[in-house]
Amino acid sequence: MIALASIPYVGPFLAFATSRFGLPLVVAGVVVFFYEGVPIGPLRDIPWAGPKLASLVDGRVDREYAAGGKAEAALWQEKLRLAAIAQAADTKTRQQDIDAAAQEYIDKQHSDAARISELVRAQKDEDNVPPDPTKPAVCKPAGISAGVSTRLDAIGR
Repeated sequence: MIALASIPYVGPFLAFATSRFGLPLVVAGVVVFFYEGVPIGPLRDIPWAGPKLASLVDGRVDREYAAGGKAEAALWQEKLRLAAIAQAADTKTRQQDIDAAAQEYIDKQHSDAARISELVRAQKDEDNVPPDPTKPAVCKPAGISAGVSTRLDAIGR
């Protein structure tokens, strides 16, 4: 005790800390220090030393805050991952719809080309039929004759 009393500041502090009023204050200070820690401010941002120093002097509140931040970041990462999966599935579905529509259009063009060639063949057959002597002569309906149609097809109608 004599060694502690010889240090100028420790002796009066121990005397106050063990007094009737000092003991509750010291206990309250220890509780606040445990929960709040030592505020280190911008020292926390130093790349290597900041996290090491924070782990030493942070209180329970700061540790829980950091743990909550990590949990929230992990939750957001999971939500972003699920959103990316949903977006990829939606994009794939839309692309399949576009491909199906394009294939339907191409199929319709091929069927239209076949139908047009049948109509042209029927027109040519109709133009080459000799006139029926039992029917009176009439004018043909207005339209493009088979010869003109063939020449137009050659140049790309």
